[in-house]
Amino acid sequence: MAMNTNETSVTPIVCIDLKKNRIRVHKVTLHALNDPDYILLLINPETGVLAIKETVPTDHLALKIRKEMLTDGNCYEIYSKDLFRALKSIRSDWENNKSYRIYGECSRQSQVAFFRMKDIVLVEDRNTYDR
Repeated sequence: MAMNTNETSVTPIVCIDLKKNRIRVHKVTLHALNDPDYILLLINPETGVLAIKETVPTDHLALKIRKEMLTDGNCYEIYSKDLFRALKSIRSDWENNKSYRIYGECSRQSQVAFFRMKDIVLVEDRNTYDR
């Protein structure tokens, strides 16, 4: 079977920072979604899955990816107390002043990155941001 050389294997990553009510969508995740201009965050509380999908600017829930605002070119940051309340209702064992990383999967066919909240990894405390 011939391998498609245009397609590389990447692991999407998001970081959940409960201290700052921040989700950091890593650049590799955006690359896996073909660097969209707008994304949509979806949460399925029944399955405990967070999904990120490309969307259009007319979607009233769309988040615009401002390429110039990517933190040091590595992450897109989303701040939302309401989003964190929803996430914590699914994962009540998360500690408030901790950060977690979730490695996901990307469906290139449907242009969606999936993150199972049961697969969280605690990010060790350190003085620098998680990258």
